[in-house]
Amino acid sequence: MNKTTERILKEYEAKADLYKKFTDAIRFLFENILKKGGYKYYIYARLKQIESLEEKIERKKLKGKIYKRLEDIKDIAGIRVIFYTEKDRRKFISKIQKEFKDSLKIKKTHKISGYRAVHANVVLGKERLKLSEYEAFKGLKCEIQLCLILEHAWAEIEHDVLYKENIKLSESDKVHYLHMKDRMQGIMQNYINKASVELERVVLQSKRIKRDSVGKLKSEILVH
Repeated sequence: MNKTTERILKEYEAKADLYKKFTDAIRFLFENILKKGGYKYYIYARLKQIESLEEKIERKKLKGKIYKRLEDIKDIAGIRVIFYTEKDRRKFISKIQKEFKDSLKIKKTHKISGYRAVHANVVLGKERLKLSEYEAFKGLKCEIQLCLILEHAWAEIEHDVLYKENIKLSESDKVHYLHMKDRMQGIMQNYINKASVELERVVLQSKRIKRDSVGKLKSEILVH
């Protein structure tokens, strides 16, 4: 481990509690928006473990990305919001863009595998940082992942079995590893994407039927 990496890790150890409070604050803000909007959702907050942080620094170094400061790493704090439908995801993106304005940067992720997620980085804006409960979080960043429920399941499996690409493999294992990647890609393209579209249709149709039933019931009550 070089001195820069060691310094970054020591700084993170000193600020871990602050990052935990920051992550909780961002989750609280997002969950308020989700509840008020009547979304069907799951929300998870996570804080990068120091072992994972070290692994990320070393992995990125192999790809030519050198982190010099803790602040350069944008995904130490993370929130994942999972939606049933693409319609709800788009609606939520529009809402948080209005809520956080210039302090939110949206980036759509389209992998070769077919995995489609919306990632964003958020910092607290000037007005919120004036409040005593938020002032300590100046400069901290949180990565936001917005995905559909089936994409989430696929991504969790992919992360567990394929994500650590810098592990040492024998030549025969490399062949098996590449075959696994191809199979995961096929699962996403041939099944998950199609199933997500069908699931969205079912959910939207269910909402329409419930809405029509409520409207019909109200009409019958008014008639009587």
